[in-house]
Amino acid sequence: MEDLNRIGRATGTEAKAAEMTTGLTARIESVIERAKDADKHPSVLHVEWADPVMCAGHWVPEMTEMAGGTNSFGDKDTGTLKLDWDEVVASQPEIIIMMQCGFDVKRALEDMPLMKSKEGWASLPAVKNNQVYVVDAGAYTSRSGPRLVTGLEIMAEMIHPEIFSGMIPESGALRLFGDLTKTD
Repeated sequence: MEDLNRIGRATGTEAKAAEMTTGLTARIESVIERAKDADKHPSVLHVEWADPVMCAGHWVPEMTEMAGGTNSFGDKDTGTLKLDWDEVVASQPEIIIMMQCGFDVKRALEDMPLMKSKEGWASLPAVKNNQVYVVDAGAYTSRSGPRLVTGLEIMAEMIHPEIFSGMIPESGALRLFGDLTKTD
């Protein structure tokens, strides 16, 4: 938000920047407030890279918490972390969000056979319960900017569909089913 305000000051468009930041801040606060109503905070594994498996860092863990989830790995003070697959299996994530750095949904789907072939993949609660998602990371999670707010809303719907709906833009993300051939 401060970057938008800084640009507004530099370009003489402070009023427009303030209008934008007010709107974005309201959307963030809305997600945070609504997520507080959640009965549980499922564990979320956010995969930023498939080979080697890496979890997202920087702002993504904070987004996960704002959306009402609990990070399986990483925090807002760390960057992307390389994960030991045995530790991933041991963590038993309830939700997996594939958000390969800079990839859109179509390209991220190409990495799903790598994930599916890993020992223990099918035993993960997220996989067994059809809670594996692929998001357009290039648009909504990998790059800092105003679209991270939409990324937060997408994550909120993935983590708490009982509270959030209609937050995912067309072609912004999809949910994978167990056989990885059916999507919604």
